[in-house]
Amino acid sequence: MREKDIRILLVDDHDLVLQGLKRIVECSLPEIKVVCTASTGQEALLLIASQSFDLFLLDMELPDMSGLDIITHIRKKAPKARIIVNTMHEEIWFIKNMMQCDIDGILFKSVDATKITEAIRRVLDGETYYCTYAEHVRNQMKRSEEGRKEELTLRELDVLKHISEGKSTQEIAQELCVSTNTVDTHRRHLMEKLGARNAADLIMTAVSKGIIPIRKC
Repeated sequence: MREKDIRILLVDDHDLVLQGLKRIVECSLPEIKVVCTASTGQEALLLIASQSFDLFLLDMELPDMSGLDIITHIRKKAPKARIIVNTMHEEIWFIKNMMQCDIDGILFKSVDATKITEAIRRVLDGETYYCTYAEHVRNQMKRSEEGRKEELTLRELDVLKHISEGKSTQEIAQELCVSTNTVDTHRRHLMEKLGARNAADLIMTAVSKGIIPIRKC
């Protein structure tokens, strides 16, 4: 690990998770001198703008913005900083699309403290770290290339997720902080890429291809 005062920002909207992560870092990684926390995207952006961090441990689902937007801000402000995504999503589609982001590791929230510590140490040492299952998916991606036509962008996946939850165009636009025209454009691209005729067909096709999980009652 580098010979300097290491600074880390933990971002999660669940206070128990956030405080648990903070305790793990402070107790197990004494070389990390500054541990800051943020529970919203806006709090994270204010800290990113005013301070420098070596590593970010980032939840992708925050109440006020997508983790993707935060990653974009981080890369503009600190292109050499390290980023680990800490998520409850273990679906293949999510892992695959995280692999396309400019990140250095994926942790599932189900892992124990030793894995969190190991991930932080390895990523700070310049390596990457992926949970066992995420690493398996990563290796699958290396062995096979999916057809370009069916590849969805991260924003298209965001829109698809909201469509699958039965949200209207207006609701999706508000959730993603974009215009309704932008949502309609993403919806049209989704239909074209998946060969769907309507919203119901779009969801059925996405589920059958494993792009989104089957919703359980």
